[in-house]
Amino acid sequence: MSTTTLTSAASSAGSRERVALIAAALGLLLLVLPTYARLHETLWDQEAYEHGFIVVAVFWWLVWRQRALLLAPTTQGWPFAGLSVSLVGMLLYFVGRSQNLPLFEVTGHIPLFAGLVLAIYGMATLRKLWFPLLFLAFMIPLPGFITLGITGELKQQVSWMAEALLYQAGYPIARDGVVITVGQYRMLVADACAGLNSIYSLSAMGVLYMYLMHRPGWWHNAILLASILPIAIAANLIRVLVLILLTFHFGDEAGQGYMHGASGILLFVVALLLLIAFDVLLQRFVFRRWRSKGAS
Repeated sequence: MSTTTLTSAASSAGSRERVALIAAALGLLLLVLPTYARLHETLWDQEAYEHGFIVVAVFWWLVWRQRALLLAPTTQGWPFAGLSVSLVGMLLYFVGRSQNLPLFEVTGHIPLFAGLVLAIYGMATLRKLWFPLLFLAFMIPLPGFITLGITGELKQQVSWMAEALLYQAGYPIARDGVVITVGQYRMLVADACAGLNSIYSLSAMGVLYMYLMHRPGWWHNAILLASILPIAIAANLIRVLVLILLTFHFGDEAGQGYMHGASGILLFVVALLLLIAFDVLLQRFVFRRWRSKGAS
């Protein structure tokens, strides 16, 4: 048998193996669709976790952007290592699914998908898909003991800042913990308005922005990453201020009705604008001067 024939046979065997692995991957992926359906009816229906659907959509969009890489026939998969990683993901998934533990059920998606990529395409492709897989972590619901422990302090701080700003502006405002009295109205600063979950979703948006912008220099990215938390807190503060002012000037129905839900969109818009403005500031006035000094 000629060398050409042996090479052709090996290539054909490799193609058949890849087709089999892709078929198995599609079968495993079908198992996670019920998770999306249940999350849509439970967690994603809550304001604190409504970003979950967006995270999933962005994940698949990021994977689609790498379709040329995934369709390349020259990569060599690592079937044993990949399927072992996927097995860990499947165990987490089935434990979470059977015991109604969304933390385990959703976390299992990451090693499941990572293992499938490793089995079919190998380590080189897995490295290039690190961000989409890491971005899925923002879909994981935070444990209750973490959210309860941090959210209380965040609400206290946001309530205090809102009271201080509006008092300086001349509004008749008082505060008792997280209960704010403005004029004749009493308002409770809820978890969704100033809690960890909203900061969690805003952080996902900030990290995605950083990835898409792909700024050169690790200092720039490190400072931008560190700015996400204070920007998210500032956006939460602006949301609370808007709701207080709407309630004071237009009544309780205006502040707690349709505009309360619409303020969630305002939160993301404000946070994105603040992040872009800070990024432009770094790009134009800070790192440009550093580069100019280095060049001179």
